[in-house]
Formats: sequence, structure tokens, C-alpha cells
Amino acid sequence: MIRRRVRASATAITAVSFLFLAGCTSAADDVAGGSGAAPVGLEGSTAFNDAKLGELAEAIETALEGRDTSGVRVAMVINSPSAYWAEGRTGMENAARKLGVQADFQAPAGGDLNTQLSILDTLRADRVDGYAVSAVDPAAVRGPVGAAQNEGIGVVAIDSPLSGTPAPVVYLGTPNTEAGRQAGEAMKKLLGGSGKVAVLTGSLTAANATQRIAGFTEALEGSGIEIVDTLNDDADPSKALSNAQTALQANPDLTGMYTVWSYDGPAAGQAVKSAGKSGQVKIVADDAEPKTVDFVRDGTIQAMVLQRPYQQGYLGVYVLTAMKVLGEDATDALLKPYLEEQDGATTLSSGIGLVTAENLPTYLDDLKKLGVTS
Repeated sequence: MIRRRVRASATAITAVSFLFLAGCTSAADDVAGGSGAAPVGLEGSTAFNDAKLGELAEAIETALEGRDTSGVRVAMVINSPSAYWAEGRTGMENAARKLGVQADFQAPAGGDLNTQLSILDTLRADRVDGYAVSAVDPAAVRGPVGAAQNEGIGVVAIDSPLSGTPAPVVYLGTPNTEAGRQAGEAMKKLLGGSGKVAVLTGSLTAANATQRIAGFTEALEGSGIEIVDTLNDDADPSKALSNAQTALQANPDLTGMYTVWSYDGPAAGQAVKSAGKSGQVKIVADDAEPKTVDFVRDGTIQAMVLQRPYQQGYLGVYVLTAMKVLGEDATDALLKPYLEEQDGATTLSSGIGLVTAENLPTYLDDLKKLGVTS
């Protein structure tokens, strides 16, 4: 049985986009060896769900042929201005250019919920045709999303699912419980099935966070790994660093950290490295912020469990444009073969990747082909 203690610290991806998957892994020789090498038995993957989403993008383009899209206005509203979202913004911009639509990127400063609610209200007042949203708090955005839907504005959930809205909202993103489960399986291999682990997260209410933690916990059931702390930073990167330091100080025998939001990985890496415990405290991090990538290179972080934010931006624009130009019924028909039920949400999966030092060069080369730098 896993014992958990929850504590909120008070201290401070066009067609070419889908052809890159057969990249050569020999570039792994360029990554620093030694402690940076992938742990034995931890096999990486960068396939995501790009092949199927490529088919869907082509189907939407075909359906849009001969239609005027120049007046379509869509937006992408994220949950915090993290470096993680640079990839998603590139996807949004590439899709907007491809389809000839207008797309606006909106980020609430500091991940502030009230600011995000204000952004959504403004988009509705401005009569935008549709938006993709990563909710700071899914329950809190039901009102603005419902009002938008009632006025014919298309909505797609990204990064974190939405429920309880007047009309069902398709979730375009990673199946979060499965992502957490894969993180847990990676941690079990890294620790040999026993040890003490802390979890760092940016929220205890956002569905992406709660589902990932649930999947991680499920994967550890029956093992000798104990979750000794779950620390919430309320979308504050500086607090995330403080939480990581607190976890190390409170648990001198800590052997692992699982980081749930993108900036939590760099926070854990910095804290572990400063404490002189690189390689001793294993880190499995969700998402690939630039500093997280650096820590994978030098062996401070052993694995990244990745979403595909590029697709959340890219396919988000495609789906919203289809909803406006083709109508919801026609769009639903196009999406249906690609949808699955995950975590209680109708999901258009962007897939899950597992990146270690060994396959990191392949992953970064893939991103460069999309125009994304890391």
C-alpha cells in the first residue's frame, strides 16, 4: 500500500509535420555519456500519435478545399506563460499560416485564474470563432465556456479535459492518467522497485495534474515505493523550487521525484543538483522545458514523459477552423475515427513520448523539422 502525504507549501505539429518519425537514433552518441546515459531497461519513444493526426489534418484540409477561411478568427488560451507552451504556439502559428486563418495566443500572467476567465470573456465579447483552452481550473471555466458555446463559438480543450459544459468539448491532448502511469513505470525501473518519492505539481485541482498523479500512484501500487510528499506550488515556478528543496530536506533518504507541471522538472533538477544528489535522487519529469532538456543531457533528470504541445496548437487550429467553416456535424464526422474515451473525456490523443539521454537527439531533431527550437 502506498502512503501519501499531501502538502501545499507556503514557501516561497503541414504534411511534413508528420513525416519525421523515422529519425535516426545514432545521434545519441553526441549526448554526454556516463551519468547522462539512459538507465538500463528504460526504453524511450518519440512516436506520439503523429501519424494518425497527420491523416486527420489531411482530411480536414481536403474538406476545406474551395472554402474561404480568410475571415476565421481563433485563439489559443494557455494556463500559464511557461516555456513549455512555445512549442504549442509554433504549432498554432504554422497551422494558421497553412489554412489562412487568424490565430491569437493568450497567456494569463502567473497562471492567474481570474485573468484567464477575463481572457475567455473578452474572446466571447469579440465574437472570436473558436478557441482552444488549457484551463487553470476546469470547474471555474465552465461558465465562460458555456456562454461561448451558447453563442456558437467553438471550444476545444487542450492539455487538460473539460467536463460539465452545455455541449461536450473534445479534448485534444495527452491521456493524462496513462502519462502518469508511464511515469510510474519508469520510476519503478529507475529505483529497482523500492524507495521514497516526492511529487511536485502546479495544481491539486486541474484535471491534467490530478489524473497524472493518479496514474503515477496506480503504477506504484504493490511495489516497495512510497510517495512521502505531494507538494503543490500553485503555478508558481519559484515556489516549485522551494518545494523541491523542502522535499529533500524533510526526507534525507528520498530516492526519487516525479514532476507534474513543466517548470517542476527544472525546479527538481536544480534542487537535486545543488544538493549534490544528481544520480542519487532519480527524476522523472513531465514535459520538456529547455532546462529540463539540459538536465537530461547531464544526467540530473533520467526521463521526460512528454505530451505533444505542437499538436495541441496545430490540430487545435484545424479543428476550430473546421467547426466554423464546415459546421459541427461535419467536423464531428471527420473526427470520429480518431476519437477515443480516456479519463472520462472524448479524446483526440496527441500521444505520449518517453525521452531519455539516449533518444534525446532524435526528439530534438524532430522538433527542429517543425520549426521548434529547444
